[in-house]
Amino acid sequence: MRLTPRQLTASILIGVLLLAGGTSVALADGQAASDGVHEIGSQEITIQDATITVSDTTLSGPGLPDTTIEDRSYTVAESTTTIEGLTLSINGETYEICRIEITIEEVGLTLENVELSNGN
Repeated sequence: MRLTPRQLTASILIGVLLLAGGTSVALADGQAASDGVHEIGSQEITIQDATITVSDTTLSGPGLPDTTIEDRSYTVAESTTTIEGLTLSINGETYEICRIEITIEEVGLTLENVELSNGN
């Protein structure tokens, strides 16, 4: 399966946003469930008018092509992604977020010296 530039851009943006936003969402913890999982209700995240630069990095995973991106920029005018039922473990604590809606408006992504690999 070959990823289009738009799919790749959206995947990288969502990954970066989840890594960056996951900790702050987890810290907004709601009530603790009886099984040790902290349940967090729905979250809406809007990112707008920003630029994300990824440089000198290697990304590896199933479905990624084997390629190197020397210098390329993308802009996401508007995109909304919904994630249902996300579980995160941070510092030994487990958090369950019922629904996350991520809206991206006018966000630029610049890739500089990024190597992609399918892990084989």
